[in-house]
Amino acid sequence: MLFPNTNSWRAGMQDASAAIDETMGELVSVTPYVGTPVPNFPVVPDPSRAVTVTAVFTNKAKSVIMGENNGRIASGHSISPIVSTSEPVFSFGYGVLPFPLMQGYRIMRLCNRALYEVRDAKPDGVSRIEVNVLQLGLAKEEF
Repeated sequence: MLFPNTNSWRAGMQDASAAIDETMGELVSVTPYVGTPVPNFPVVPDPSRAVTVTAVFTNKAKSVIMGENNGRIASGHSISPIVSTSEPVFSFGYGVLPFPLMQGYRIMRLCNRALYEVRDAKPDGVSRIEVNVLQLGLAKEEF
């Protein structure tokens, strides 16, 4: 039996998600915002609703095509430079957060105070929520 201490596949996946958090997880602070987001204006974080939870942080490798290059090869095709970069992603277990993640929420890694803004959050189809983020920099010290 794949998951001997559980009655169902879903319960087994929750056990697997807990093992992922235990093995690869780190503490992060998630801060929602106040009000309704408006295009071209930054959201205002609401520190009174911030929570500290365990999440898994990864930097997925990614290749980006950097526009058109005027250089031509013998067959007449254009050459576009490809740049290797990384894309920061957080992963949360279902039910870890007391609110759904929305675009504009802030996530701070407590190990180095790196600050990120949520771009998109969606279920991974099994037992976790994958969150694509944009790195904003390091959080300012509060005195």
